[in-house]
Amino acid sequence: MTAPARPKRTGILLLILKFVISAPIITMLWWECLPYYGALLGKVCGFIAWAFLSVPIDGSSVTPRGWFNVESLLNFQVGEHQPAMPIAVLVTNVAPYIALIISTSGLTLRRRLRILGIGISILVAGHIAFICILLGFQEQLIKVRELPTAVTQFYLTLPFLLWIVLAYWEHILSYIGENGKRK
Repeated sequence: MTAPARPKRTGILLLILKFVISAPIITMLWWECLPYYGALLGKVCGFIAWAFLSVPIDGSSVTPRGWFNVESLLNFQVGEHQPAMPIAVLVTNVAPYIALIISTSGLTLRRRLRILGIGISILVAGHIAFICILLGFQEQLIKVRELPTAVTQFYLTLPFLLWIVLAYWEHILSYIGENGKRK
């Protein structure tokens, strides 16, 4: 005799509970790693900006600041100038993504690791692209005031969009297939 299927509501509540517990813990751990990740981003973005965008980057560094490093700055040495950008706001989207994937039930370990790898790679590529665009087109972007708000909204929602698409891709395809056959 098999056990009766759990109501879907219980699964959703369990997901929410696991996320609410894991997200703050993972976020604090991620913020502790922030100076190291920021330093790596600085090196990669500095090289890309120097090699492909002709920005004369002489170096980069991270200034850890604030409680759990949440006010840390990513600094670049560009000739006489030393532009600095707050890094935590940009890269904190990795932590909720990890918490969402860890909280999702029904994923095998192999699939969970694959989804984590794909999603984190996309988030990191987004961080690199954003910083390189800022470095390469800083003067033009200063004139566009709405862009930072739009980019911030995008980066806040991206972990949730990636989670939905990557963790539930088979369900999405199944739903599309079923609805396509009905027509």
